[in-house]
Amino acid sequence: MSDRDPENLDNTRPETLEAAHSRIEQLERRLAEENELRCRAENNERCFRELAEHIREVFWMTNPLGDELVYISPAYEQIWGQTCQSLYDDPGRRLAWVHDADREEVLKAFKRDAADGEYDKTFRINRPDGEIRWIRDRAFPVLDDEGELYRLAGFALDVTDRIEFNDRIAKLHTSIDTHDRVSVFAALGTGLAHDLSQPLTAARNFIARARMGFTASGDEVRTTLERADHEISRAVSVIHHLRDFARQGKPTCKSQSVQPIIDDVHQLLDPALRGANVRYNGPAIDTVEHLELPVDEIFVQQILRNLVTNAMDAFGDSEADDELHEVFVRVNADHDEYVDIEVSDNGPGIAEDVEIFEPFMTTKSEGVGLGLAVSRTLARSHGGDLLLLDRGRAANSDDRDARTTFALRLPRG
Repeated sequence: MSDRDPENLDNTRPETLEAAHSRIEQLERRLAEENELRCRAENNERCFRELAEHIREVFWMTNPLGDELVYISPAYEQIWGQTCQSLYDDPGRRLAWVHDADREEVLKAFKRDAADGEYDKTFRINRPDGEIRWIRDRAFPVLDDEGELYRLAGFALDVTDRIEFNDRIAKLHTSIDTHDRVSVFAALGTGLAHDLSQPLTAARNFIARARMGFTASGDEVRTTLERADHEISRAVSVIHHLRDFARQGKPTCKSQSVQPIIDDVHQLLDPALRGANVRYNGPAIDTVEHLELPVDEIFVQQILRNLVTNAMDAFGDSEADDELHEVFVRVNADHDEYVDIEVSDNGPGIAEDVEIFEPFMTTKSEGVGLGLAVSRTLARSHGGDLLLLDRGRAANSDDRDARTTFALRLPRG
């Protein structure tokens, strides 16, 4: 039978039509999918451009070598003061506007770190209008499906305001540090005058006795000389500490035993304590015997002297004159990171509304209110702090054994 037999054509036509319909349906589905992908791509591109046009950062994209610009966002024109088209025409102009002092380092860093995602530089640019702006520029690699470097992309942000703000903060801190130093000298004046007067008085007495023809045994002369030498050395140390603090704004710390520091404070204030009829209770030997800390001896002594003197002065307001007045110095070394030297008294306490660490805040009729503020500054210059642990009876009126307690907190390391 011939292939063109009408009967054969009638038998094959339905199958051919079904295949054609199936093919048309496949093409329609593929066309719908392509249209959906195209719409999705257009939507993604529109979202990307809307985002790029409205963010403050400059988004950029180049080839792997960075010498061919693929895209630059409109924020470039506002920050650099140049048109985007000028950069498309000459991609090298992006670095040409970098400040002369920064350009070489920026170029080296870009070539070295951009492909690894490590490029992150802050530099200055010169705008055409003569204004200098600070820019933070970052880059990260874009890889293709095989994991090969395909493009470089990054963000550049104008951080001029942030840099200027940080500069103002730094200047403010410098001013505050200077003010603190002046306050320290003002508040330490009386105590340091006492420190300096002792060796000077000792030296003067020795010279006066020598001029009067004072005769004594060799041991007595030697002892007097040694004492004068020790006191003069201490005065020199005080002066050196003040000089270093004035220059550097920080204490001169070295590891040393805590016990002699506390003992010296007691020895210096013992006449005043006896004269005020105040009993001094020092720390237990086992808490300080082998304790060493990195501190500035002179400044720590000033802090402790101020705390003990304040505790002693507090009894001037006590109504119970027949009560035993006591000052306690304790050392709490239980913590691994710091040590607390606590100074407390059984006086009337400190009222809740008194901000004791505020400069010029004082409850003394003749005080200037700088002692505790400056003492806290010195404590913090050591990396520690000065804390009020308990306000005493003023805050615990029902507890007759309550003590006003301060803690000088000093780091172990």
